[in-house]
Amino acid sequence: MTSTRRAFLGQAGAIGITAAMASSAMGAVMLPRSRKPMRILFLGGTGFAGPPTVRRAIANGHEVTLFNRGQTAPDLFPDLEHIQGDRYTDLSGLEKLVADGRKFDAVIDTFTYVPETVTDSMKILLPAMGQYVVISTTSVYAGRETPGMDETAPLAEISDERAAQVTSHREVTPEVYGAMKARVERAAEDLFPGKVCVIRPGLIVGERDTTGRYTYWPVRASEGGTMIGPGSGDDFVQYIDVRDLGDFMIHCIEQRHMGIYNGISPAGERTSRDMVQSAVRVAEKKLDVKTEIEWVDADFLSENGVNAWQHMPAWVPNSVAGYEGQGQLSTAKSIKAGLKTRHIDDTAWSALSYFIERGNELEAERGAEFAAQWRARIRGGLPAEREQEVLKLWAAHKAGGQPGQG
Repeated sequence: MTSTRRAFLGQAGAIGITAAMASSAMGAVMLPRSRKPMRILFLGGTGFAGPPTVRRAIANGHEVTLFNRGQTAPDLFPDLEHIQGDRYTDLSGLEKLVADGRKFDAVIDTFTYVPETVTDSMKILLPAMGQYVVISTTSVYAGRETPGMDETAPLAEISDERAAQVTSHREVTPEVYGAMKARVERAAEDLFPGKVCVIRPGLIVGERDTTGRYTYWPVRASEGGTMIGPGSGDDFVQYIDVRDLGDFMIHCIEQRHMGIYNGISPAGERTSRDMVQSAVRVAEKKLDVKTEIEWVDADFLSENGVNAWQHMPAWVPNSVAGYEGQGQLSTAKSIKAGLKTRHIDDTAWSALSYFIERGNELEAERGAEFAAQWRARIRGGLPAEREQEVLKLWAAHKAGGQPGQG
């Protein structure tokens, strides 16, 4: 059966994928230190991508200042300088830094949803900084039709009229996400030409990931029994450990890299089979469970309401029209610049151990009911009961006893 984009994804699923698409060595990846300590201002720093980036900067001997609202993980990094403010309503803390004559070798900005939010901060900081690092997304690309696409591929577009309606991150819908990020990139470069480093991560995963877009695989593997492996297992996947992204951010600052870099695992390096088998391998080794993988035909999954990316996270069949190049976005430029990615099992265990440890903490702090709701949300993916129903349908379908839909 020929797969179509609509059959597999549906309108919401296809949009969700567009919005989300975001050398190996076991253990932490060590990058060369710069020759001298640098002063880095991080706009944010305590959410998801922030903490490992800050830790890398500290480990490399740099001086880090954090500017944020003080609401997310306020107890993190008590020894660092914290400047409280709000990207929409209160930039006075940044103004005071500049007025006091403070200088920064680089500013890292992960809150890059609309151009004005970025450029408002940049205009204040221009006299005080040497480099602006914008964390964008691979969702800026107009499509995924071509394997090997690099940083020069066509970008998503949006009309001026529609863009004017998007004034905050709360108004960034999946339909406009990539195009608005592309506008952010252009606005930053226009304001600070030749001094902007844009990093485009794809799916960011690992510790503190609360999206359920990848964590499903190691968590499901830890539950034991027979689990669904989507499709043939030969479709390509790409994602990046949040620690590797953080390492690369600091490396780009240390090496004064400007321009645009795809921040994701190497093109065509990992398949869905690699991803799922890694999750099982880690769960069995670390938790002493037994899990088997049943690879279920992609068309069969679609026919039974199991959607790529939504129910089977981080996966889209390369046979789907418009996604022939999925999982094959070129990172040659980034690898040459110094991007390194750790072993796939290290990432799986990082995501799973966070799920376990944070879940236990929340249960102790806020009770079993709250922790159960948190675990269900972070697990994501296909609900357990529905998975077993689909597996039974698949078994009957293979045996020729039923049409295979339910």
